[in-house]
Amino acid sequence: MSELEFKIDGPKFKDGVPIHIAVQALDKFQSIVDKTYLVSSGSKKMMVKDREKYYLKATEFREGSLLTIFEIALQGVQLGLPLASQLGPQNIWDYTKETFNFLKLVCGAVQKGEKPSYEFNNNGDATVHIGDISHHYSGPVIQIAQLSLSSYQGLANLLEPNKLTEISAGVHEKSPRDIYLGEGDRGAFDIPTRIEKDTIHLKCEIFDFNKYKNIGKLSVSCEDQKIQPGEYNFTIFGDQDNVEYIYSMLKPEVGIVCLIEMESNPFGNDKVNKLHITGVGT
Repeated sequence: MSELEFKIDGPKFKDGVPIHIAVQALDKFQSIVDKTYLVSSGSKKMMVKDREKYYLKATEFREGSLLTIFEIALQGVQLGLPLASQLGPQNIWDYTKETFNFLKLVCGAVQKGEKPSYEFNNNGDATVHIGDISHHYSGPVIQIAQLSLSSYQGLANLLEPNKLTEISAGVHEKSPRDIYLGEGDRGAFDIPTRIEKDTIHLKCEIFDFNKYKNIGKLSVSCEDQKIQPGEYNFTIFGDQDNVEYIYSMLKPEVGIVCLIEMESNPFGNDKVNKLHITGVGT
């Protein structure tokens, strides 16, 4: 396949490349392509053996901005998608850029209050309905998007006016770029949340609490409650004494009263983002 390039640029780069920004951007970008590899290969987690077979290899760095010429190195990998024998670095890149376009679409929709709906065919491919418009995507793209969303959020939020104004990737010296984020794209992948107006009562176990930040994690194990069993992040709502929360970690179960903060999930039904506890031990 053709040489690829990854570029970050802005006024902050006029007199040299800030290493901390470059490292963060490269790390997020590597993570994005990694998720494509994981879905393509049928792997659940990047292991040492995977990194020996697959990685992004930089062949050149250029000054002025941070411009990295790279290629997708892929050796001896049995990919887990249909027509596996025909898949390679080009297909991994094609899935990556298709995932970028898909995430821009669905994240932009939920930010506008438009909820995407999904219709899957027997091959696992999806038709995504937003309003009266339908879009078609291959099944792996939906899986890759769910895994890589947080990395895209981190990458886009590096953008800052008068500092970092472009993050892009694509075929070297070809325009337009396959992936392009400009000044106006900061927050492009952020998901809106809302706090429900009514408080609820829950039985749970508080197993982690930071007394300096008044945040923690709890586990809901009982069925027939207002939210599904699972682990949830929480914050203390208002000006409460946090001593009770520290003592609560010694108990196998406590009662809480809380407000639910819901996330407008772009991939399906809305889900709980975090809980805001108004009282504990009740």
